[in-house]
Amino acid sequence: MQTISFQNPHQILSTAVPPPPHWLEESSFPMSDSEGASSTLPHWKGYENSPRGALKTVLWRLQQIFRAVHKRKIAWPIGTSPPSDLSPSEYLIILLSPIPDIFNQLHCPGVLDNPMKLVQLELGEGELYLSLNSRSPKFVGIHGFTFEARDFERWNITAPVILLLPGDLFDSQDRITPPVKVGLSRVLKHTPSVPSIIVTNLQDIVLFLTPTARRPGYCFEKIVTDNPPLALRAISTAYLYDKLPDPYFINIPSLDGEDYGPALVLPEGPHQDPAQPLHSDEEVFFGCQRHSDFDLVTLFRDRARALQFFRWHEHVQKEYAKLVAHPGDAISAVTNQFGRAMPDMHPIFPLNLSELPPDTAAHIKEIERESPLLNTGFEELFLQSQRFTLQVDDIITEGSENGICTVYRCSITSIDGTNLSAPSPALCLKLFDDRFQKLDCPTKEFLEQLCDNEVPLSSGQLLIAEILALNEVFTYNKLRVVQGSAFPLFYGMHQFTLPNGMVLYGLLMEYIEGWSLNSAYAQELSPDRQAMMIRSARQASRVLDVADITQHDWHSGQILLYTNPSTKLDHVVLIDFNFTSQTWDLDELNSYDNYFGVLRVLLGHEGNVAIKPEFVWDNFGDPDDWDPVQAWLTGTGGEKREVAAQDMFPYILST
Repeated sequence: MQTISFQNPHQILSTAVPPPPHWLEESSFPMSDSEGASSTLPHWKGYENSPRGALKTVLWRLQQIFRAVHKRKIAWPIGTSPPSDLSPSEYLIILLSPIPDIFNQLHCPGVLDNPMKLVQLELGEGELYLSLNSRSPKFVGIHGFTFEARDFERWNITAPVILLLPGDLFDSQDRITPPVKVGLSRVLKHTPSVPSIIVTNLQDIVLFLTPTARRPGYCFEKIVTDNPPLALRAISTAYLYDKLPDPYFINIPSLDGEDYGPALVLPEGPHQDPAQPLHSDEEVFFGCQRHSDFDLVTLFRDRARALQFFRWHEHVQKEYAKLVAHPGDAISAVTNQFGRAMPDMHPIFPLNLSELPPDTAAHIKEIERESPLLNTGFEELFLQSQRFTLQVDDIITEGSENGICTVYRCSITSIDGTNLSAPSPALCLKLFDDRFQKLDCPTKEFLEQLCDNEVPLSSGQLLIAEILALNEVFTYNKLRVVQGSAFPLFYGMHQFTLPNGMVLYGLLMEYIEGWSLNSAYAQELSPDRQAMMIRSARQASRVLDVADITQHDWHSGQILLYTNPSTKLDHVVLIDFNFTSQTWDLDELNSYDNYFGVLRVLLGHEGNVAIKPEFVWDNFGDPDDWDPVQAWLTGTGGEKREVAAQDMFPYILST
């Protein structure tokens, strides 16, 4: 009896399996003269090409695909030990039977409507087997297994064969033993096109490869492993996948982004008829306050509209200051107001705390903070409000040259028209204003180089304030259960009216009295405290990964160093999530870059830091085995250091 658990693909081939039964007695194979005559058999040579031979490439390819789909779940048998009186062949069936389920559950639509399955080959006479629990010998054939699916015929696929034999696979002079030769001969006779034969006695594994255009001879690899059953399952999966065409048998998400090409059809149609003449510049300058006020489809198709947009952009940047609020300003707000229909979007992969590694979960629990609004009794009143007023206390940041956000320290002074007896605890206000995106107006010389109908503006160039604000909202909503730890507490997105009447959308968050990575505070931290901050940053980045949240613009301003005034615990707080992505469609890849992004920041590649690089290398740790990162960075001595995930199959040591 087996227990079924839903596991990520990268986990299934590391799940422990029960040890195999013993071959207690053997008899020799009844071999015909033709089977025993070496002159009729292929000459197999040892494969020497790389530290892990042909297998290295095949295992690498399987790891890459598992990393691309690592958030998907597969129903997989775990835990329960098989009956102790199983024969070796019965044990092997239990070991190999789940492999087709990987493909049966991850395939593309239209493939494997008839599921893939494990099948046993008829390979003729065999040997006697005596089980541990019975003194009655069983007559067992030479056992060959392969995988079968109706779709294999469409692509002319021949799956590998797994061959189970008793006894030694090589003699004392390192020659292939006669039973192995017999088994190989029978497999080649049964399936002449077989690409690979994996031979095992449940203790040793040898990979036999038939000729290909790039490998003309018959060759073999001896596999060194400290976990033969798990290695056998992984190698069988890898060689099966190696013969399956991409991307049909595992649905690989696409990296393609949003398309605003000529074929795009909007559900409601564009709100501005492209056949109508342009509004005057004066009308546009007066009536448009943000990028979303323009028709974003015709804007990317009509040169005249694009050029008018650039003129508007130059106008607002000359007329208005990017810093839209100042200390002492009162800003009125409509609670939870968003100027357009809130998209009905639900993440495919919600944050499941049970998926956090134990050390990450323990760290997040240890550094939890209570809400400052809850402690002072403001939170319930605020959450039930319709309107409120803020007072700006200080400017936190004017934002980067290329950014569109300004950030302020503020406090709530009134709720629903009633002044508070005392201002709320300090909060953080982040306003989104895409008027100040850095865009270079195309020059006359540049326009002359364009084709007649070519437009000097594309969707990839333009930031939309509402979209970036929603990105951050979606991130905080998903991180709700870990807010107030390595992430700020979030108090919603609201519509704010500035003293000059300008309306912007913004986020209200917990104010973190933190320090930058290049501050005097960071410089004065002891080595032990710097190490704690580095490890905290690693744990925080892992939470983002487990939550399926990818930050695409890591820089030094996104990591605050914080010491809790109550607990005195040192840790980081991550902020600024408007350039994040999640998986909203299984066919679109959300590629993870959090490990490498945070590592680059801590090493000073994305802004100045006061943390010593050697502390970072010593304390940040390795990528998780499902992380797709593969890059090189400069080490503390100027040497190049590879940054890559650990091998998913460490139990397959070498050949």
